[in-house]
Amino acid sequence: MNYTFLSYSIIWSLSYFFIYTYLIFVISVLIYLISNLKDYVATPSLKNFNNFSYLTGFDLAPLLATPLFLFLLLSATWVSPVITSWFGHLIFSPLQLKINFILLLFFSLVLVAYTTTFYYSSQEVYDYIIVTYSFFLWIVFMFLSNNLFTFIFFLEILSTIITLLLVSSVFSSVYFYNNLSLTLNNYFNTTTPFAFLQTLVFFFWVSLIASLNLFVFLILLYLKFLTFDWFLIESIFSYTISLSNLKAIFYIALGWFNFLFCIFLKCGVVPFYFWKPIFFKGTPLHALLFYIVFYYFSIILFLLHFFIVYLNDLFYFNTTVNLLILTIGLVFLMFIVLESYYIKSFLAISSIINTVFVFLAMTSFNTVDFTVLL
Repeated sequence: MNYTFLSYSIIWSLSYFFIYTYLIFVISVLIYLISNLKDYVATPSLKNFNNFSYLTGFDLAPLLATPLFLFLLLSATWVSPVITSWFGHLIFSPLQLKINFILLLFFSLVLVAYTTTFYYSSQEVYDYIIVTYSFFLWIVFMFLSNNLFTFIFFLEILSTIITLLLVSSVFSSVYFYNNLSLTLNNYFNTTTPFAFLQTLVFFFWVSLIASLNLFVFLILLYLKFLTFDWFLIESIFSYTISLSNLKAIFYIALGWFNFLFCIFLKCGVVPFYFWKPIFFKGTPLHALLFYIVFYYFSIILFLLHFFIVYLNDLFYFNTTVNLLILTIGLVFLMFIVLESYYIKSFLAISSIINTVFVFLAMTSFNTVDFTVLL
């Protein structure tokens, strides 16, 4: 008998998955050590101002860019067929490889902005940078998910990291002024303790409601179909439609609406975005930069990939439900557009309007061919 001890999945895990995870782990440890040793070790790049020491972003730029360069080198030199790993929970294909380059580009842009503006003068600033690298790790993992359960698992982790992002950002002294001062320009809606607590409370309850509803949906889905694999879900859906059972079709449409409600509410996507203006008001501007440019962009990119590639038939069969959700979103938008006199509220409404346009464009097609990306 012939035994194969090495497969593409094992080789990929050892030479790509674990190396990439190790890079993020090492950079997090190094950043944590710098934040704890900078007050005890004298370095030429350490600035002093009235017995107040700090490092600039340019001083740490080589360290922060090294794991990203190694990840770029690792991705550029990797060649393999489509791989499913970790008992089918993860998939890696040329499409995921190209998405990694896109995520790396946008994360690098945010990191460059932080490098040119941050003063690394407190423990909270270093904690904030570690959280952003963790975001990058789990966003990449989310695009590797191969079934519905894995996607929801990664989404829950990202929701937890958002809380860490808020806590570490609101207390980080990245500028030489008091972040809690009420004398700054009122139109920027400075992050006050009340606004910050309101943001945390709203985000906690919205995430909790969406998570509970989502887990109930997953339990009912598994009891009905006995699988979380979205390729099998598509096949079961096609079989159900071929039976022309109106009752089954109605339950599918109802379940699809419930699923969209959970996902859109948790991600703040149209139309269940009523909490986003309040969420944005209590979030610091540098955290909003990361949230909009990297996290929200990645979520929209994944949902486009998820609905059009993985659940194509199910998405376009329920076009009526999709249009109903978009109509509700447009109605809600008219009620919150009057709150755009704050810059943070304007950013929230702007992201909402852009999302409405994206999903309107998606729903207007009958089908979309994404094979050109492979």
